[in-house]
Amino acid sequence: MSWGVDFADAPDNPPPEVVLDGIAGAGLRWLELGPAGYLPGGAALRARGLGAVGTFVFADFHRTGAEAETEAALDAIAAAGGSLLVLIDRPSPERAATAGRPNLAPRLGATAWRAMLDRLRRAAERAAERGVRAVVHPHAGGYIEFEDEVERLLADIDIAGLCLDTGHALYAGSDPAALVRRHAARLEHLHLKDVAAPVQARGLGFWDAVAAGVFCPVGDGLLRLPELRGALADAAYRGFATVEQDRRPGGAGDPAADLRRSVERIRAAGIAR
Repeated sequence: MSWGVDFADAPDNPPPEVVLDGIAGAGLRWLELGPAGYLPGGAALRARGLGAVGTFVFADFHRTGAEAETEAALDAIAAAGGSLLVLIDRPSPERAATAGRPNLAPRLGATAWRAMLDRLRRAAERAAERGVRAVVHPHAGGYIEFEDEVERLLADIDIAGLCLDTGHALYAGSDPAALVRRHAARLEHLHLKDVAAPVQARGLGFWDAVAAGVFCPVGDGLLRLPELRGALADAAYRGFATVEQDRRPGGAGDPAADLRRSVERIRAAGIAR
């Protein structure tokens, strides 16, 4: 669950103990560590009965290799006993402004696309050297967002799996259940998130939409849990699913209460134990 923590050094981040207590209070046993350097591992997790799945690198892969960020994330994963590195191309100003609107979004040319994939490939190779599996997360406002970009990614890179985020898929105008069925062979990680309403006509950039509450507790928005459950069953998916609700720090709502509500609905739908 995201408490609005995208960057470890943001001054308005909530105390790590509040986040860990909220996750444990929702009855969960596993978590992603968030940005490297934010959440503690080791004893703080064990005291709450929690284990680490892994964490993410949220970086400008369209522009830089993010070697230092990748190494820091891998250090955090190793310290916490995790096994998964999620690679995310962070929203650029140009793409964030047109997130969710494929006809308006600028696209990378062939040379820039190959350069981005080379950077992702190097990060995945470094993860493999350290015994960690890398997956790529299509993200609203990044240069891997829309269905044609996901298809292109999977055709061009084979060293990493796919992390499907249901909320970001909905934001991009895609059907998460259809994506699960189409990419079952490459699906290795899942983020469960919901979107309150269609975003394409609202004219907001990605960060403004997040601040406006475009993401909501699972079951309050557009995500159709029965269809997703059926697709996951047909795909024989047995990986982890991280429950998320992107928000800005200090925004409206109660992250811990929203997480509990999301978990209850996901379990009621038969998607997770």
